[in-house]
Amino acid sequence: MEIMKLDDIIKTPNKGIILVGTNIEFDKQDHTNLKSLIGSKIQVDKVDGTKCELDVLDISISFSIANLPLIGISVQDSENIKDIKKGTKVVQLL
Repeated sequence: MEIMKLDDIIKTPNKGIILVGTNIEFDKQDHTNLKSLIGSKIQVDKVDGTKCELDVLDISISFSIANLPLIGISVQDSENIKDIKKGTKVVQLL
């Protein structure tokens, strides 16, 4: 399942690494299901074309002024973070 398209990667002192993106395909009910990803793994593409798995620590959902979902996924810090491509799809691992 596609979770979002990656717009930005933010490193914060309190929350660690946060992947930020949007998914305009989601409706309001789909957003509540995203919380179930906490404790699971997601997959993202790296610059070299390989894919990496990251552990989900927390999920935050807010809405833009246009009422589009803004998704923030807090992940465990990893060496793989520096090679992730912005604009890539973030997907749930089954």
